[in-house]
Amino acid sequence: MADTVETSNPDQRAAAREAFRLRLGAAWVALACGAALGVAIYLHPDPRGLGTHRQLGLGPCGLILTTGLPCPTCGMTTAFSHTVRGRLIAAFFAQPAGMLLALGTIVTFATSLWVLVVGRMPRWPLRLAMWLSPYRLLLILLVVLLAAWGFKLAWGLATGELPIRSVKF
Repeated sequence: MADTVETSNPDQRAAAREAFRLRLGAAWVALACGAALGVAIYLHPDPRGLGTHRQLGLGPCGLILTTGLPCPTCGMTTAFSHTVRGRLIAAFFAQPAGMLLALGTIVTFATSLWVLVVGRMPRWPLRLAMWLSPYRLLLILLVVLLAAWGFKLAWGLATGELPIRSVKF
């Protein structure tokens, strides 16, 4: 007797194809999230709260070079690097939106691994997807990014850390 299960029922074949497609999509999502988290683990967070991206061979932030003030995404790589190490307070002060994005990446990675193993979506992402249209998601991300940037600027100016007078990256 063969170890394979023969599915002559068209509904069963369609369900098997759908589960395969779902697992394949989950594998790609897990790979992308895992790569981002792996890079964050590899990098050492810069104690200044920004500049960790320089370890990847990227240049310094142009806005800091010209104005002494960070751009909206300054500190994202540092926040990711702190978050994967469980240093959420340091991640928050590096870039609040980056900390939230890193936490979302971790949840997405774990969920995609679950889908890969089980072959079906858990209920909570489906409920969230019904409410969260692409427009709403973009709007929420934009508001969070701008609020985080405002916090970073206000905190830096209040503590005297900003503007940065000399950039030594």
